[in-house]
Amino acid sequence: MSVAGTERRRQLVTAGILTALGVVMGVVLVFGFRLATHMRAEITALQAASTLQTYPDEISHQLNSLRDRLEVRAYSGKALTDLQETVKHFDQELKQINAAGEMDSPQLARALLLWHEYGPVLDPVIAFDGQPYVDSDSGGSSLSREGREHYAQVKRAQLFASDNAHALQAQLSSLASTLERTSSAAASRLRAMLFAGVLAALVLAATAGYFQITRARHERAARDAQEQTRDILKTVREGFFLLDANYRIGSVWSDALARMFSRSDFAGLSFEELLKDLVPAATLATATKYIKLLWGDRAHENLMKSINPLGQLEITMDNGHGGKETRYLQFDFHRVMGPEGIKHVLCAVGDITSSVLLARELHDSQENANQQLDMMLGMMHVDPLQLVSFLDTAETGLKLVNTILKEPARTDAEFRKKLTGLFRELHAIKGEASALNLKSIASRVHALEDMVSECKKRPELSGNDFLPMVLKLDELLAHLRSVREMASRLTALKDSPGAGAEAASAAAAPATARASPAERAAPPRTIEDLAPTLQSMAERLAADHAKRFRLSLTGLGEVPGAYRSTIKDCLIQMLRNAAVHGIEAPEVRRGQSKDDTGVVHVDFRKAGESYELIFEDDGAGIAVDSLKAAAVRKQLISEEEASLLDTRSTMALIFRPGFSTQDDVSMDAGRGVGMDVVARSVYALGGKIGVSTHPGRFTRFKIVLPPLEASDSTAVA
Repeated sequence: MSVAGTERRRQLVTAGILTALGVVMGVVLVFGFRLATHMRAEITALQAASTLQTYPDEISHQLNSLRDRLEVRAYSGKALTDLQETVKHFDQELKQINAAGEMDSPQLARALLLWHEYGPVLDPVIAFDGQPYVDSDSGGSSLSREGREHYAQVKRAQLFASDNAHALQAQLSSLASTLERTSSAAASRLRAMLFAGVLAALVLAATAGYFQITRARHERAARDAQEQTRDILKTVREGFFLLDANYRIGSVWSDALARMFSRSDFAGLSFEELLKDLVPAATLATATKYIKLLWGDRAHENLMKSINPLGQLEITMDNGHGGKETRYLQFDFHRVMGPEGIKHVLCAVGDITSSVLLARELHDSQENANQQLDMMLGMMHVDPLQLVSFLDTAETGLKLVNTILKEPARTDAEFRKKLTGLFRELHAIKGEASALNLKSIASRVHALEDMVSECKKRPELSGNDFLPMVLKLDELLAHLRSVREMASRLTALKDSPGAGAEAASAAAAPATARASPAERAAPPRTIEDLAPTLQSMAERLAADHAKRFRLSLTGLGEVPGAYRSTIKDCLIQMLRNAAVHGIEAPEVRRGQSKDDTGVVHVDFRKAGESYELIFEDDGAGIAVDSLKAAAVRKQLISEEEASLLDTRSTMALIFRPGFSTQDDVSMDAGRGVGMDVVARSVYALGGKIGVSTHPGRFTRFKIVLPPLEASDSTAVA
C-alpha cells in the first residue's frame, strides 16, 4: 500500500508541476505571440516605408519622361503604363500601412494628406486612354485634341510632382525612423520574454529528468524486446529484410541472409545491387520492375504474389573453393502499411535448392519413364529379328566411332579427318534408327552429331574438344544395352513357350551368339523385310515435312545377301533426301500442274552380270546453279572454281562431304553427310553411282554394282 501511495503522490506532484509549468509557459507564449505579431506588423511597415521613399522621385521622373515623349511625338504608351503601375503600387502600399492600424503616427497622416493632394493632378494623366497623335500627309504627326489636353495634364502633374516630391519623401523618411525605433523597443521586450522562456525551459528540463528515470524502465523492456528480436533473426532459416521507398535494404536483417548471399554489407544496399552479379540482366530488369510495382497504391497484394517473378530464382555463386555453384532462392514480399500508406516492403528469402533439385529429379524420373514407355511402344511395332539386327549394327558402328575417337591426332587436319569419319558413322546409325522409328536412339545420335558439328565450326581443334563426345558415346551405348534388354523382355512376352521363345531369346542375344541353334532354325531373311519399314519411314517423313508422296518398291527380293546391308543403307539415305529436297509441298506441285501426291520409285534388277538400283522421284529436280551456290556458301569451292564447273562436275558436288543445299540442320537433312555415305558405300563394293535430273520434273539415281565375284575380289584387294 505504501509503495502504491508513494507512486500516487509522485504522480500528483508531477501533474501539479506540469500544470503550473503549462500555465507559465502558456502566459509566456501568449504574450510573446502578441508581441511578435506586433513586431511583425511594425517590421513590415518599416520595410514598406523604406521602399516608398523612392516612389515620389520615381513618379516625378516618369512624368518628365512622358512629357518629353509627347513633345517629340514619340510612342508614349510604355511611359504611361510604367507611371500607372508606379502610382498604383505606391497607393496600395501606403494604404496597407494605414490599414494595419498598429500605430498612430503624425508622419503617416501628413504623408497621406500630401498623397491625397496628388490625386487631382495624377488621376487625369493615368486615366488617359485616347490617341494622342494624328497623322497628315502635309504636316506628319501632331497632337490630337485629346493629345493636347493630355499633354497639358501631364505638364501640370509634372510641375506639381516636382514641387511636392521632397516634402512627401521627407514624411516617409520620418515615418521609417519612427517605425525603426518602435521595432527596437519591441525587440527588447521580446528578449525579456525569451529569458522568461529559458527559465521555464530549465524547469521543464528538471521535470524531464524525472520522467527520464521513469522512461528508463520502459527502455529496458524495449531492449529486452530487441534482444528477443535479434535472437529470432539469428535463428530463422529464412532471410528477412526491409526495403524502403528507394528500394534499399534497411539496417536490420536476419543472419540467414548473410549465409545465403555470402556477404554482410546489406545496410543501404539497393535491391538491384543485391542481385546484379548473381542473375542475368533480363531477370534483374524483371525483378526491379516487380519491386517498383509493389509500391503502387493500386497494386493488389494477392495478385502481385501470383505474378511474382522471383518465386524461384536461379543464382550462381562462388562455392568457397574457387568454383561456382547454382542455388535456387524464393523471394516473398509483404507490404508494411503505415498511417500515410506503404511504409516498407518486407522481403522473405528462402533457400529452396533442395526442393528444386528434388522436383527436377522427380521430373527426370517421370520423363525417363515416359521415354521408356514410348520406346517400348515403338519397339512393339518392329520385327524382333530386324530390331536385333539393327542393335548389332549400331553397336558395331558405335564401336567404330569409339575407335575413331581414340585414334591419335596432332594436326588440325588429322582432327578434322576424325570429325568427317564420325559424321559418316553416326549419320548411318541415325538413318536406320529413324527408319525403324526408334526415336530415343535417333535423338541421342542426333545430339552427338550436334557436338561433332560444333567442333567442326571451331577454328582450331585439340584432343580436349573430343572428351565430351566420349561421355555422350558412353551414354548412347548404355541406352543401346537397355533397348536390347527391353527387346529381349518384349520378345519373351510376345512369343509362346517352346521353340518360338527359344528363337526369340536367340534373336535378342548379342551379336556374338548369332550362331546358336535357335537362330539357325529361323527362316532366312531377305531385304524385302525392310519394305514395311521403308513404307513406315516414308509416311513419317511426309508428315514431318508436310509433303505427300507414295513409295513404290520393286525387285528388292532379288538383292544378293552380300549387298543387302549396303542397299538398305542407301535406300534409307536416299529416301530421306527425296523427302526433304525432292518432293515439293502439295501447293507447289499444284501450281506446277502436278498431282498433289508425289511418287518415289525404287527398282532393283539384274542387268547382265551386274546389278542396278534405280531410285527416282518426280519432284523438283536439281538446279545446277543452286548446287554451285550451296557449295560456295558452304566454302567447299570458291566462286571462281564454281564458274569453271561443267554440269557433270557440278552434279558430283552432291556426293562431297559436308555438302547440303539446306542451311538449317534437322533430324533428316542439313549435315551434308547422307549422300556422301551412299557414294562411299557403293564405291567400297566396286560399284558406280550416277545422277540425272530435269528441274521441275524428276531426279534419278542409278547405282551399278558388280557381280559378286568381282565385288569380293575388289574387297580383298
